[in-house]
Amino acid sequence: MNNPYKSALSAVKILLVFAGIAQAEPFVINSAGSKVVGSAIQSAPDGTILLTTLNGQTLTFRKGCYRRAYADKPKEIFQVEKLVKEKNLIAVAELLRRVKEEYQFLGWDQRASLMLARVYLPMKQFEDSAREYEALFVVQPQLKENLKERSNYMQALLGSERIDEVAKMIDEDIASGSREAAARAQVVRGDMKMKSGQTEEALLDYLRTAILFKAQEDVLPEATYKTAVALKKMNDPCAEEYFQKVINEFPGSEYAELAKEK
Repeated sequence: MNNPYKSALSAVKILLVFAGIAQAEPFVINSAGSKVVGSAIQSAPDGTILLTTLNGQTLTFRKGCYRRAYADKPKEIFQVEKLVKEKNLIAVAELLRRVKEEYQFLGWDQRASLMLARVYLPMKQFEDSAREYEALFVVQPQLKENLKERSNYMQALLGSERIDEVAKMIDEDIASGSREAAARAQVVRGDMKMKSGQTEEALLDYLRTAILFKAQEDVLPEATYKTAVALKKMNDPCAEEYFQKVINEFPGSEYAELAKEK
């Protein structure tokens, strides 16, 4: 039996948060927009930032008197990256909660929060995932317009039994005019039907997405894989054909790895 905490799908999604983030010196962007680089940085619960400059001077920035502050890459993040590759999501979540608390106002709190929101999904801690996303939407409203994160958030709501909210977001996305938003929403609608035991109706949503949204390449692996899962649940022999389709046509996707396990 597959361990949900060791999902290849989860590992790939999570790693994206830190892609391209390298080690850097701590710095503060002051209210004038100038970057002040230091050798060490600390934050207080009230948002005050203490930056030790390269010559050893300590500068104090009160909340509201700086635009943003960043610490260098926490040592815990190097551990997180290793644990993600090992697919040990329980240990990952523990470390991320520590980073979120200890690096408040220093950039890494929000990054850790986003990663936690993703980690909680395969751990089936849907309410925790939704809570992380909702806190992030307050400080980063644009994140809710990111179609991938919006789709993840809908999954968190669905798992939390907040069905009416999911249905409303699906309707909004299908009516938005965005092909990608509509494709992702249709897959989530399939998930909603699958959750309620409407396997045939779910299959139609997945299959419709796979057939009618071929230009939305980011969504195709998931739609095709879930088509196969629905067919398998219905004991349809065509399921194997669709699992193989995922493996052959989307070999680099996380869904190809999941299909191989079927």
